[in-house]
Amino acid sequence: MALVKCKECGEQVSTSAKSCPKCGAKPPKKTSMFTWVVGFFLVCAVYAAIRTPSAKTSDQAASSSALSSVTTAVEAAPVKPQWAVTTSVDKMTGKRKVFATSPTVASTETMQSPYRNVTAWMGVGCDGKNEWVYVGFSTAPNLTDTETKSGYSEIRTRIKWDNSLQNVALTQEWGAAFLHFDDKIQTISKITTSNAALLELNWYGQNHPQFSFPMDGAAASVTAMRKQCSATTT
Repeated sequence: MALVKCKECGEQVSTSAKSCPKCGAKPPKKTSMFTWVVGFFLVCAVYAAIRTPSAKTSDQAASSSALSSVTTAVEAAPVKPQWAVTTSVDKMTGKRKVFATSPTVASTETMQSPYRNVTAWMGVGCDGKNEWVYVGFSTAPNLTDTETKSGYSEIRTRIKWDNSLQNVALTQEWGAAFLHFDDKIQTISKITTSNAALLELNWYGQNHPQFSFPMDGAAASVTAMRKQCSATTT
């Protein structure tokens, strides 16, 4: 038997007493074991309910972050420009020409004024009877060390197909914005089997500018061009 203080008057009261002998107040009831067990399970249930959404939220956040990283990586992956097939029709004669052309590029090193914004592209053309290979420029190239012919100039320069350096002969009609390769058969073969071409030119007032042309999709474009040309003649 133990003694406890009366909650009303402070007198010591036996735990077995039904009331305080001084003031008559009833002593506090003991908490039963059943009540403690029920309380324990209630606390556990509340804790689990609180923690579960947090865990799910954390997992969802991790999954979302991983998906976002993958999406960003896909979006950031560069897309290589490809060769394309285009056509032109002479409105006066109705004659049709088909071209397989590279993406447009600038010189590998910035050129000086007035050629700072010059761009170039490599192409193969056909009209159903003939094929030709050329390099086009946004501004007519002003080249030096050329040999003047009747109505055109002959240019001797260098081109590198991947790691293979080659001397080539080009022609330019006076004032034209295009240079044509003399050996079209060999040049087309190089275009369809190489990964890149680096052309060097002796340009007036510039320090031998170079133009690097990618060959991605060149073989497929040349094949498609030839099919269209063949359809034109049938």
